[in-house]
Amino acid sequence: MTDSRPTGVNLSPAVYIIDVDPEARASLVKLVASMGFAPVAFGSREDYVTSLDANSHGCVLLSLHAPASAGLDLLQELTNLPNPMPVIIVTDCNAVPPAVRAMQLGVEAYLQKNCFSETTLWESIHAAFARDAVQRAAYQRREDLLSRLNELSPRERRVLEMLVQGCDHRQISDELNVSRRTVENRRARIMQKFGVDTFPQLIAIAIELGLPADAKQ
Repeated sequence: MTDSRPTGVNLSPAVYIIDVDPEARASLVKLVASMGFAPVAFGSREDYVTSLDANSHGCVLLSLHAPASAGLDLLQELTNLPNPMPVIIVTDCNAVPPAVRAMQLGVEAYLQKNCFSETTLWESIHAAFARDAVQRAAYQRREDLLSRLNELSPRERRVLEMLVQGCDHRQISDELNVSRRTVENRRARIMQKFGVDTFPQLIAIAIELGLPADAKQ
């Protein structure tokens, strides 16, 4: 692996290049660096995955060589990773089916070698960085909400599930065989743990986390 970025906690986004061909990989590293981006190069999927940590962000530049089928299998694996980075493909394969399959898997761009301009690649990388920032923010938000959900006691979680199902305090009180004041206190603690001020905010978060489906199981 080669990483041109300075060490530090708040690393800038990088272009993670995956290419099994050493010469082609070196060429992509040089090209990406000349555009002002930070290339990090790998010769295999395993090396790439092993290098990932909480600070890894940016995009993947995946080089596909003929036949493209093996590379598309790798693309599928990359999209199945937790919080995957956007992928840009550069390939020497001009067949239509691989391109269609790649787009179905959600690649940011599918570029044929010797046919795309540096401007096209530059724009694709910038678009991928922007998409990654949005995805990372959404992922981190969900992780934070899940952490808060896990902080609820079993009794608090049951109250939240019933609230999302549309039960009022009386129904919850009767179902759980507790006083309405107890239900109100649990609801207040739930809202405090989620850091929300209004009941609609709490319900919106619960729905975002999929609690209605969980509660019906």
